[in-house]
This record gives sequence, structure tokens and C-alpha cells, in this order.
Amino acid sequence: MMKKRIILQSFVISMLTALVVFFSGIATHYSVQDHRIKEEMVSDANMFADLVGDDISILQGVSDFGSARVTVVDESGKVLFDSGRSDSENMDDHSGREEIIAALNGSPKVVKRYSGTLKKDMYYYAVAVDTAAGRRVVRVAERAADVWSFSGIALLYVAAALVVAFVLSYVLAKNLSDKVEARLVGLRDGLRSANSGDYAIRACDTSDALDFSIISELNGLASSLKENYETLRKEKAKLDSVVYNMTQGLIVVDKDLGVVLRNGVAQQLTGKAKTGVNLINMIDDGEFFEKLHSVLEKGENETFPYEYKGKDLVVNVFRLKLGGADDDLGVILISDVTKEKELARQKSEFFANASHELKTPLTSVQGLSEVLLSRTDENSPDYKYIKRIHTESVRLHNIVMDMLYISRLESREVARNRDDVNLSDLATESFQSYKEEISAKGLKVTVEGEAHVEGDEHNLYECVHNVIGNAVHYNKQDGFVAVRLSQKDGNAVFRVEDGGIGIAKEHLPYICERFYRVDKSRSKQTGGTGLGLSIVKHVVALYGGTLSIDSKEGEGTVVTITLPSKRADK
Repeated sequence: MMKKRIILQSFVISMLTALVVFFSGIATHYSVQDHRIKEEMVSDANMFADLVGDDISILQGVSDFGSARVTVVDESGKVLFDSGRSDSENMDDHSGREEIIAALNGSPKVVKRYSGTLKKDMYYYAVAVDTAAGRRVVRVAERAADVWSFSGIALLYVAAALVVAFVLSYVLAKNLSDKVEARLVGLRDGLRSANSGDYAIRACDTSDALDFSIISELNGLASSLKENYETLRKEKAKLDSVVYNMTQGLIVVDKDLGVVLRNGVAQQLTGKAKTGVNLINMIDDGEFFEKLHSVLEKGENETFPYEYKGKDLVVNVFRLKLGGADDDLGVILISDVTKEKELARQKSEFFANASHELKTPLTSVQGLSEVLLSRTDENSPDYKYIKRIHTESVRLHNIVMDMLYISRLESREVARNRDDVNLSDLATESFQSYKEEISAKGLKVTVEGEAHVEGDEHNLYECVHNVIGNAVHYNKQDGFVAVRLSQKDGNAVFRVEDGGIGIAKEHLPYICERFYRVDKSRSKQTGGTGLGLSIVKHVVALYGGTLSIDSKEGEGTVVTITLPSKRADK
């Protein structure tokens, strides 16, 4: 089809060019012949004017005027002689003829006009002559069609040349189309080979500059494609290795929930399924599928736990934006935390059991040390040892009690009272318990505002007491502790700010872990168990609140607890 178009277009262009040349040649030849005839008419008119003189009979003796028609007219317009007619005396008055008027005015010119006498288009040219009998006008006329008679032979030759041009145009157009087709076929075959993975360099055995350029560009393209393909292949191999060796299950779905990608861990978690299946065929738990579908439809990032086929999973769902809405992908990351949960449960059980078993002997040690202290003189060498035993037993007893309390919080076995608790009262009561230490350090303490929470007073007091205790224990001399309470959007906000020693940034992620201490020596001096913030974290979680700790080393700490004013059972 393209070949036919090339031939047709080339042929049409050639023909249009030939026709333009043809008609331009005809027009030029016509112009030349027309000019030649007019020049001959002027020459003939002047020659015949010289012959006229005083005797018109000279013209009457001329037997052949050729193709010209000669007319002599007097000044009044009367025809005195006409080579085309013998009865010239009967001809019309010529005084109004344009060429006659121009001649009498001294500005002769060639005039083209239709002749009523000859019934043809004629050229006329006249000159005025002064004679003894008065002024005479000699006019020469030629047929306008004679211009074409002179061009007839030339027209035949040009027409023949035009036919030859038609033939040559077709031959040349076909030859050109064959060459173009050959180049395009070569280019097509080269691109087809490159598309099929054949990036071999092709030999350039042509002297044609264009062919050499095309082959060179094709070779360059093949080389570039090969390099890019190898780079992409290596990158894909790396990505595949990472994806399929992840410890998390990975599922990628399109907008219609068709599974685009799934790694081995996901396959083990969800069971075997064919490639390209829909997510609904891959997840055989209706509730789990509906949850995933709902999160994917919202297009928001969400992490949630789910128990699936006896396994504890943590699922993270998010959207991967690739461009247009139709190109977005949904990504599902699944972590199997069954072992971690079991270890945490075992750890919690051990923690609770160990605490319970230690409680009885420690109570005995504490009681017996108190008896020994009461029976031992303070000046006795043994008194300080017994005192040390008593102090450490009290400290251990406090640790065990805190451990037991955390265990009850984790198992939700703590009191579930729904009393209206004023956190402002709890803060004031807590400051009273630290009255001596506050006085010794010269701390300025303030409680501003009120906040009420529906819950158990003991649990909430433990939370408030531990936060305020840390603010007092780890404060500076002449420092401050400011408690601010407020109600906002159905929540109680409890904020404690101190100007104490602060906490280094690297410790902040771990300070709520059990027994984690930033400064172990200082904790021993203050009698801390290392469980205070862990208790705070568990109480806040029990009530569905949030805990935020912001601190700068050497400047102080801000602890903000937000609890729902009206809580639901968990």
C-alpha cells in the first residue's frame, strides 16, 4: 500500500511539474510568436507606407501581400485601397477605428479586434503618411490565429516530450518506491529482530550514505536496547530476590483486585492459588477479605491485627501511586506474629508467676527484718546490716508488687470500676506523698485546670503518681513541676512538665519498657523500680488513651496523657 502511494505521489508530482513546464513553454512560444508577428506588421506597415507616396496604384500592382491585409485610408476615413477586396470604395468609413485614430495622432499601436468583414480576430497596425493629395493612413492586418499556426509544430514536439516525461516519471517513481520499500523493509526487519531479543550488530555493506546512516542508527539502537535490557534484567533479579526472600508476605493487586504479585511467604499464609487470580479467590476467609477490600477502597494506609487459620497476623495495607487512577496498585504486607505473641504470652506468664512466687518469701524477709530491727540496738555493729536487709527487702517487695500489677493490667484482671475520677485531685494527692523530697529540692509545683475520667481511681492514681514521681525524682535543685489539665473533644488531657535533667534522644523509644533505666545509679538513689512508665503505658492502653513523651537532655521533660472522659469496656 505504501509502495503504491509513493509511486502515485511521485508520479503526480512529476506530472504536475511536466505540465507546468509544458504550459509555460506553450505560453512562452505563443508570446514570442505574437511579438514576432507584431514586429513584422510594424515593418510591413512602414514598408507599404514608403511605397504609397502620391500613387496608390503601386499597391494595386502588388500581386501577393502574403498573410497580411493592407488597407489605405484617407484622413476622412474613406477606404482608398484594400488588398482583401476589389470594391474598396464601398467599404465602411474607417475614421472611428482605434488604430486609424492612433496613427493620425502620431502614436501608432497594434490593436486586436474582431473583424466583422473577415469574421475573425485580427491584429491591426496603421501609420500616417503625408502625400501631395493629403494625409493617408496605411494599415496592415494579420489574423490572430496565425500565432497558433506558427506554434503548431512546436506544440506537437512538446506534447511528445510530455508523453515521454509521463513514462519516465512512472519508471523513476517506481524505482524510487522500490528503493524506499527496500530500506523500510530492512529497517522493519532490524526493529523486528531487536524486538524479539536479537541485538546483533548488522554489517553495513552499502556505499549509499542514507543506507549507511540507517544501519548505523539501527545498530546503535540495538546496542542501547541490549544494554538497557541487561540493566533491567539485573535490577529485576535483585528485586525478585528481595521480594521472594522477605520474611513478610507480600500481595500486590490492581484496581480490580487482580493479584499482580505475590511472594512465597504470602503463598504459604494464604494457600496455593493460580497466578493472576482475584484476591477473593486467594483469601478463603470472608471477613478477612471484606476487611482488606474495605481498606483498599478507602485508599488509606491502615495497619490492623487479624487471626487467620490459627495464626496471629499483623496486616499493613496501602496504595502505591503510579500515575493515573487506573494504574494505582494496592499493596498488602502480612506479618506472622504468632511466635512473637506466644513468646510474649510465655514471658508475661513467667513474669506473673515469678512475681507471685517471690511475694511470699519477700514478705517474710521484710517482716523478720522489721522484728530484728526492733530488737537490735542502733549502736550495735549488726544494726546497719539488718537495716540494709530491711531496705532492700522493701525495695524488692515494691518491685514484685509493681510486676504483679503490670501482669494484672496485661491480663485485664484489674478493677473495672466506672467512677467519676478528678485527675486534679489525684495530682494534688500525689504531690503530698512527695512532700519531703519536693521541700528538700526546693521545687515549685503547680496544678492548673481540671479533668474528669470515668474509671477506676486506683488505676488512674497509679498512672498519675508514677508520672509525677518521675518529674520529682529526676528534677534539679530549685526546679519546677507544672501539671496542666483540660477537657477537649470528649477527652481528658493530663500534661506534666518539669525542668529536670531530661532524657537523651536515643533513650526515648525504650523508656516505657520494663526495668529500662536511663541512669541506673540515680534510679537506685531514688528507689525507683524501673517499672513506673511501663505501668503508665499499660494503664493508658487499658483506657484506650495515648501517651506522648517529649524531652531534651539538660532542659526537662513533658509527658502528655490523653484519656477518653467516658470509656467503653475493653
